[in-house]
Amino acid sequence: MSTTTTKLGLIKPDYATDELESTLNALASNFQKIDDVSTDYADSPPTSGTWNSKHVIHANLLSIGGYVGWINLRTGVAAPKWGGIQSHSNGDHAVPTNDNGHYYTCIQTGYSGITEPIFPVSNGGEVQDTRGGNTWLTNHLYSVNDIALPTINNGRFYVCIQPGESGDVEPSWSTIDGSTTYDNNAVWHSYKIARWKESGTAALFRPFGKIE
Repeated sequence: MSTTTTKLGLIKPDYATDELESTLNALASNFQKIDDVSTDYADSPPTSGTWNSKHVIHANLLSIGGYVGWINLRTGVAAPKWGGIQSHSNGDHAVPTNDNGHYYTCIQTGYSGITEPIFPVSNGGEVQDTRGGNTWLTNHLYSVNDIALPTINNGRFYVCIQPGESGDVEPSWSTIDGSTTYDNNAVWHSYKIARWKESGTAALFRPFGKIE
C-alpha cells in the first residue's frame, strides 16, 4: 500500500502491492509536483500569465543594491504597466502604474493616450484611453501634448505636436496612425482610440532580499 511524504505529498509506491500502471501514474504525479515547486529564474517580474500568491522568482543577475528576486503577494494575472502612446490589440492586458488590485483587457485595438486613464475598479467596468482630451475648438491656443477629439467622433484622438492657434474651420482629420494634420498654426498626430475593460485580480510581484 502506497504512502505519501510529509512536505510535498509525494507518493511512495509499494512495489509489493501496487500495480505497474498505478505506480507509473504515481511517479508522474511526483515529477509534476517537484517541477511545480522548482526554483524559477528571470531577468524581471513576469508580465503575463496567472500566478499564485507566495510564488517566488529569483533574479538571473545579482548585484549590490539589487534584489534576490520577487515574490507574488496576490493570486492573479500579471500584465505590463500602462504606458502612454503605446499600440494595443484586442486581448492585450495592462495594469495601472499605481496598483489598484485589478488588471484590464484591451477591447478596442488602438493607442493609449498621453495621460493614464482612471481605471474603473467595478467588475467589467470600461474606460476610453483619452483622459484629458476635449472636443476640438476654433481659434484656440493649443500646447504640445494637448489632446483634441473631432467634433464628429471618428474613433480617434489627436495629439498636438506643434503648439499654436487652431483655425476658424475644423481641419480634415487624418485617419492614419501617426500621420499629421495641419490646423492653422497647430499640428496634430492621429491615433486610434484604445479602450479597456476591468477583467479581474492582478498579480502583485514585489522585490525581496536587498543586496547590501
